[in-house]
Amino acid sequence: MHSSAPIMPTPPIAYLHDFRPLHAGARLCQADAVAWLQGALARAGGPGTGRARRLYERLGRTCGVKSRETVVGDYARADPRRMTLFRAGPGRSWRRPPLEERMALYEAASLRLAARAVPAGRAPDWLIQVSCTGYASPHAVQRLAGRRGWDSRILHLGHMGCHASLPAAALAADLVRGAGRAGARARVFCVELCTLHLVPDAREDEQVVVNSLFGDGAVSFEASARPRPRSLALLAAAEAVLPGSEGDMVWRLADSAFVLGLSRAVPARVGAETAGFVARFLKAQGLRLADVAHYAIHPGGPRVIERVLQALDLPPSAARHSKEVLRRRGNMSSCTLPFVWADMLKDPAVRPGDKILSLAFGPGLTTAANLLEKRA
Repeated sequence: MHSSAPIMPTPPIAYLHDFRPLHAGARLCQADAVAWLQGALARAGGPGTGRARRLYERLGRTCGVKSRETVVGDYARADPRRMTLFRAGPGRSWRRPPLEERMALYEAASLRLAARAVPAGRAPDWLIQVSCTGYASPHAVQRLAGRRGWDSRILHLGHMGCHASLPAAALAADLVRGAGRAGARARVFCVELCTLHLVPDAREDEQVVVNSLFGDGAVSFEASARPRPRSLALLAAAEAVLPGSEGDMVWRLADSAFVLGLSRAVPARVGAETAGFVARFLKAQGLRLADVAHYAIHPGGPRVIERVLQALDLPPSAARHSKEVLRRRGNMSSCTLPFVWADMLKDPAVRPGDKILSLAFGPGLTTAANLLEKRA
């Protein structure tokens, strides 16, 4: 998919490297996770139970997820009496834990993961935490910096959703480029504990989809002003909010959990807007789609990937890295694309000099992109 025409080199904004994807928690086989959720529905009973169980059955076969990870031990326990967060309620009902309990788990787990993901040693100039699945102040990297005696400048990008790693990478790149020092460094830490917000007795289609797709993840990476070996040069970034799409994807706090509102129209909207957005973005860099060798598409679900591939007239193989991360880990919200980038850095089929187009979608609806180039 390379163009034969000469391409004027685009000077990098910064270099992304030292990707550190983590195992966030216990690994759940998707078949076991679906069986657990179906069992939770059967215990709860009530109208709509049969339809929801059939939807789980279908999604278990078609959503492209084979395993996920979770910080919530309850999903590996069959007996509600042994559960902590989702223990049994009165009669056959399930207890709806208050948001406070979910956030206590988030606070402890995010700090534990930050300590593993952010390397010790010399303090980075900036520390940026990215998360939309929990709230704690001071948050994990603030607490980590205090314990390590670092004087890094600390930022938090919160509640942005699945596309947040793209503006986070762009922000980190802008910071190190603007520092005016060759050694400037910014460390980005993404942590998303999506399974804290699953609802065991949900019957609504939207929540059944959420319960089936999302997993927990944590990853960090560094942005540097100085060229680095085994890095991804960030060449450009862009975002756009689609007019009239405010209600298509929403992420709100409720009394027990954060709640995702997801319109059935999202894949179609993404497909309809992607080709024009990508064409404008690449044209601004003096490039065409033929100049892109690889694609890092946020795997929000199989239908989103399919619509993007159709819009850009690409074969299924163009999204193989994204599909593989979805297969192994599910949708980890903002953590997912950094996992894809880490896989591309390790893959010898992604050659030095190859250009990578990243695409992700979040509430807004927001479409975000960046252009990367692999460096040896």
